[in-house]
Amino acid sequence: MYVDERFPLKIIAFFAWRNLVQVTAISAAVYIGYETLGYKFLSVPFVPVATIGTAVAFYVGFKNNSSYERLWEARRIWGAILNASRAFAAALSGIAAGHDSFVRELTYRQIAWANALRLQLRRQPIWHRAGNSKSRLPLEYMAQVEGSDEHIGDAAKREAAFDREMRQVLTQFVPPEECETLVPLIAAKGNIANRLLLLQSERLAEGKQAGILDGFEHVALLNFVTECFTQQGASERIKTFPFPRQYAYFSGVFVKIFIFLLPFGLVGEMAKLAPGATWLIIPFSSLIAWVFYTMEQVGDSSEDPFENAINDVPLTTICRTIEVDLRDMLSETNLPPRLQPKDGFLL
Repeated sequence: MYVDERFPLKIIAFFAWRNLVQVTAISAAVYIGYETLGYKFLSVPFVPVATIGTAVAFYVGFKNNSSYERLWEARRIWGAILNASRAFAAALSGIAAGHDSFVRELTYRQIAWANALRLQLRRQPIWHRAGNSKSRLPLEYMAQVEGSDEHIGDAAKREAAFDREMRQVLTQFVPPEECETLVPLIAAKGNIANRLLLLQSERLAEGKQAGILDGFEHVALLNFVTECFTQQGASERIKTFPFPRQYAYFSGVFVKIFIFLLPFGLVGEMAKLAPGATWLIIPFSSLIAWVFYTMEQVGDSSEDPFENAINDVPLTTICRTIEVDLRDMLSETNLPPRLQPKDGFLL
């Protein structure tokens, strides 16, 4: 997630240069045809073009609002995951005071669950994103940011990074006997996060049977596990249900149609200004096209908030916050540092 106040020019150029080259070429061709070759029929009335532009602006605005809703919902979900994890650890420490190993095991498993869910959400790019980096974060910027390899675009490398990081999470936060049963699920593409929550509920039941928890305490703690199941399901819903393609696809088509027609509508208007002023269609067409393309890409980059792209939810940072806060509740002192923005990015 990009958190700086302004985007540097090199990032803007990364997203804009292809479109600007295309529009400049079309505008130059219209200018040459109209002014040099005398093809006056290239001029079309500006009013129909402006009408199309107005309609496209409304349509793109609707798409952007819908995309932002998906992004903001994803952030609310992970805010709820953070709050539920803190509340669970705090309640567990108070209810099961004196049973340090029991408290530590469940607290660590909660940390493992949050990280496992993060890795699963980023394991594979959404289906329509495969091979499409139009609005994805440039890999050269990701390479500058300390953190995971989840941004890797190649499928094999991405899978290897997932395998490596999931093994690290399970080894660090899950008891060895459980780790042995969970590791095979990595290659089988099993739902490890779901299995961890199941283990949490089973362990709470064992704590009740052992007398560590009474009936009311068991139900209270189990409610937190239920809340985690709810938020995991909400995350998976956003991940597995892509932004409706009819809105995303036709938004891009309409923008391209408008941008293509723009020089034909502007050339006649510029000719009215002064003799030889038709060259102005090149800079004005490029500027207007950049605005519309940027509006389109703003919505496009927010459609899938769990892809670890430039505007997506910083899951790694949230998971690190969960780890630090929960381990601090266990009175541990050797805590990892909280992640800070680097080059304007939070992972």
